[in-house]
Amino acid sequence: MLSATIRDARLNLSKLLKLAEQGHEIIIRNRERPVAKLVPYLEPAPKPFPDLSEFRSSLRKRKGSSTSSEELVRRDRDER
Repeated sequence: MLSATIRDARLNLSKLLKLAEQGHEIIIRNRERPVAKLVPYLEPAPKPFPDLSEFRSSLRKRKGSSTSSEELVRRDRDER
């Protein structure tokens, strides 16, 4: 694991970023005390969209009007 002082990091940030991009981890030190860690960025794995079919089937069917939402919107617009 590589390390650099705060001064080195400030003066050579582009070099350190290239090293991190290549997979290296760099510890940034204030004197001898570690204060930060520069690590490569890893793209998070995409989360799969959950299967909601079971959830949808568990919802109660709405009782009452069998009027579609399209018809309700049309009526509302006609009243204006």
